[in-house]
Formats: sequence, C-alpha cells, structure tokens
Amino acid sequence: MLTQEDLKNIGIEVGEVIEQNIAPALDSLQKQIDHVENQMVTKDYLDTKLVEQYGNIVVLMRKGDGKLLRLVELLKEKNVLSDEEVKSLLVMEPFPKLV
Repeated sequence: MLTQEDLKNIGIEVGEVIEQNIAPALDSLQKQIDHVENQMVTKDYLDTKLVEQYGNIVVLMRKGDGKLLRLVELLKEKNVLSDEEVKSLLVMEPFPKLV
C-alpha cells in the first residue's frame, strides 16, 4: 500500500516531468501559433487588396479602351471602316458607347 509520503513523492516526480517536458513543448507550440497569427491574412486586408487590384484592372482596361476608340476614329477618318462597322465596334463590351 502507498503511504502519504509515497503519494507526495509521486506528485513531485510528475510535476517535475511536466515542468521539464510538457511545459517547454507547450511554450514552443504557443510561439508557433503566435507566429502563424502574425503572418495570417485577415478578411478585411484581403478584401481591401482585392478592391485595389480590381480598380487597377479597370484603369488599365479604360486606357486600352481609349486607344481602341482612337484607332476606330482614325480608321473611320481614313474611310477604312464604314459607319456601320464603327457602330458595331463602339457598342462592344467592356465599355460600350451609345451611338
């Protein structure tokens, strides 16, 4: 049968094992979790970046659309394109013009 002294010694040994083995492992795990949390992308950050990229794409498309409009205009002036062809080009997406 175990005496009170034996139980006390067992408790001390278990405490030392936890302190020496489990506590450092938990500390290391907590550091890793903290690192992951610091590197993690939040939904708000991602939403903001997506909106910025969408805006950049629209600006680039508008520039391309401006070049297309100028090219259609030049080809019309040189009688390369008919009025009907110009209309069909100008009503096309992504930025249709009403003619």
